[in-house]
Order: sequence, then C-alpha cells, then structure tokens
Amino acid sequence: MAAKDLIENFKAGPSCSICLDYFTDPVTAKCGHSFCIECLLQCMEGVDATLTCPECRQLIQISSLIPDRDLQQLSTSRKRRRHRLLQSMENLTTCDQHGEKEILFCEEDQKVICESCSLASEHKDHQMILVDRAIDKYKAILQEHKNRLRRKQEEIKSRLEKTIRIMNSYEEHICVLEQSIKDEYKEVHEFLENEKRLHLQLLKKETRDKEAKNQQKKAKILQQMKLIQRKILNIKENMVKAPVELIQGMKSSMAGVEELLQEPDPETGPEIWTKYRITGFRKMLMSYFRDITMDPETVGPHLTLSEDLKHLKCGIPDDNDFGALGAQTFTSGKHYWEVELDHNIKWEVGICQDPFSRRGNLSISTDDIIALEGFRFGKNSLVWGLEDDDIVSEPIEKLGIFLDYEEGHVTFYNVTKEILFIYCSPTTVFEGPIRPYFCLSSHIEDPIPGSLIICPKSN
Repeated sequence: MAAKDLIENFKAGPSCSICLDYFTDPVTAKCGHSFCIECLLQCMEGVDATLTCPECRQLIQISSLIPDRDLQQLSTSRKRRRHRLLQSMENLTTCDQHGEKEILFCEEDQKVICESCSLASEHKDHQMILVDRAIDKYKAILQEHKNRLRRKQEEIKSRLEKTIRIMNSYEEHICVLEQSIKDEYKEVHEFLENEKRLHLQLLKKETRDKEAKNQQKKAKILQQMKLIQRKILNIKENMVKAPVELIQGMKSSMAGVEELLQEPDPETGPEIWTKYRITGFRKMLMSYFRDITMDPETVGPHLTLSEDLKHLKCGIPDDNDFGALGAQTFTSGKHYWEVELDHNIKWEVGICQDPFSRRGNLSISTDDIIALEGFRFGKNSLVWGLEDDDIVSEPIEKLGIFLDYEEGHVTFYNVTKEILFIYCSPTTVFEGPIRPYFCLSSHIEDPIPGSLIICPKSN
C-alpha cells in the first residue's frame, strides 16, 4: 500500500455526515445516526423549528440526544494517528533505489524500506510494519526494559540500605560482646588479664574483617547500581534520537540488559560471631555448683522421673510439651548447674519464679519463666532465648545454667572441654524464690523418647 493510500486509509472510518470530518463532541439520536452536536444544531432554522435527522429525516428531540463518548474517543484516536503519520512522512528518508519514501520497517532485516523494496524477493514473506508503528513498538520495549532496570535498581538500593544498617549496628554488637568478655574475666581476677586483652584484640580484628567484607558487598552493590544507571542513561539517549536511529540502534540499546537483570544479588544474611573460650572459666563456675534434683510433685503427665530425681524422660511420644521444676529454691546469691540434653528433638531449660510461693499452686505463667529453648533437626540444633533470635546452630550435648540473683540475669553456656557463652537474659528484678525449670517433648515421628539428666558435681 502506498504512503498516500495509508494516509487516506486513516480518513476512512467514523466521520460526521454533515461536516464530512472526524466527529467533535458526537451525539447519537434515537434513530441511531450520529453527528457533531454543533453540526446538528446548525440544521435547525429558528428557535422553535423542528429538528430532523439529516440521514433518515426522523424527528429529533434535543433532550433525547445521547453523547457518544466511545465515538469521540475513536475519532480523537484516528485524528492523532493520522497527524502522527503525516508528521512521520515529513521525517522519513527517501529510498536511493526507487526515490520513494521509506515508510515501512522490515522486522527480519531491522531496516526501513520503501513500498517497492517490500515487493522485492529479498523481503518476500518478511513481516512489515509502518515506521511509526515500529517506533511505538520499540519505544514500548525500551520503556519496559527501563522500568525493569529501575525496579532492579530499587531492589539493590534496598539491599544497600540493609547492608549499611548492619554495618551501623556493629558498634552495638561490639559493646555487647566486650561487656560479656569483661564481666566474665572480672570473676577470675588478675591472672586472666593477658588472655582478656588477647581476646579483645581478636574481637577487634574480627570486627575489622567483617567490616571489610561488608565494604566489599557495598562496593559490589554500588557497582551494580552504577552499571544499571549507565544502561538506563544509554537507553534514554537512544529514545530521544531520530526515529530511524532509534530503531536501528535497538541492538546496542538492549545489549547487556538481561545480564544486568540476572546478575545474582549479594548476600546480606545474619552475621555469625566467634564464641571465645575463657580459660579456667568453668572451674570458676563450678565454685557455684549446686546439686539440683527435681520435685516429683511438679512432674507433668507422660514424664517419668528416676529414683535419684535427676533423670527425666518422656513416657510416650507426644507433640505436646511437659515440664518439671527443681526441688531447690533460691532467693539470693550465685548458682550454677549443668544438664545433659541427650538427643531430644525439643527442650527448654532455665529458671522459673516459684508458683507455690506466689499463687499457692502449680499454675505457671510464661512470664514466670526465663529459659533457653532448643530444637534438634538431624545433626544440628537451633537455640533461641527471650528475643526469639537464633543464637547458635552447633549441637548442644551439655548445657550450663548460671543464675546471679542479685544482678537479675541468667546465663547459658555450651559445656564442652571448654565452656562457650551462648546467651544472657535481659536484666530482671527477681522477687521471691526461684526454681530450676525443665521442659521436654518427643515428636510422634521420633522413636527415641526425649530425656534429660541433671549432672552431679563429680561429672
């Protein structure tokens, strides 16, 4: 189809039979014919004259005229399309071979051609579209890629902000770890001062290493953002070029976009800090060792207690939790005991406000309990405290519990050949007697019954 025919083709379609042009504010009469409102009103002669349809001559009531928004929108669209085609005709290049305007774009060859070229054998069966349609199509494609890149940019920005927040939180982590190390070394006095200094140096080095690692993550994220911004700028520059340059430069514009979108995201997971072994610390804790037994009257259902009141075992597999309290109560001082956790799927060990002294019965509230809870899966364990944050993932076979009544906190340790700090509860003002607390559960799918053993001092 020739360029002139293409333009004339846009003239065809919805038009007013009075002005023979596209509709302006079209209305539709009851007879079904549509006209521009101004054109129709001009057909009236005199104020009281009747109005008849110019098409079928039926009587028309002004009040019965219905504005046709769909027809108005269609006419406006056709006007705009025709106007753009006329403009594009002015900017089109001329074919050197045929002297015709190059109004078509061959999508297979990515080339603008004239109508005569489209009939040649080299373009036979190729998909042809008008140049202005090609411009719209490829602008839409570029816009979509730009939007995707911007979304990717926002995601990376969010990860950068998260990484910066992690880095900013180092000061708090350092303060907590330094304080825990200082407090523990305070108990063993001067002969551990050198080791304390060494551990603080190691902590600072670990902090610098983690900062350096996160600086690398930050640099990588910033580099990703820089590459994406550069590609967005390149696309913007190509989008404002002349139409022919725009579509012929599509390959260059889209180069590398998918690689940027598919580049893996830098990891921003939680930090794992080294647990420092304190020489001789367990020996100091053992000076506060208490021989703990369980109170048989507090043992929950489905639990069995050994004759020495130290070995607690689930009688049958059950998904519920069952607890017991220690027979000893504490109202002051420092106290330490250890518990072997065997192969329990789930356990909870700590201290509890004595319910008998507070309420006169065994009713225990969760607010009365300060405990460390663990869950075993395979050869690993998850452990968490009051804040519900994962604390340690290595298996715990023996747990040490240290109660400092006056200071108002409970500290938990992983007891191996050395002793490793796990968690310290927030400071609490204890009121009244405190008892050791134990809780077990055995899952139905686990054939091994859950159990725990309170360790004697000789162990």
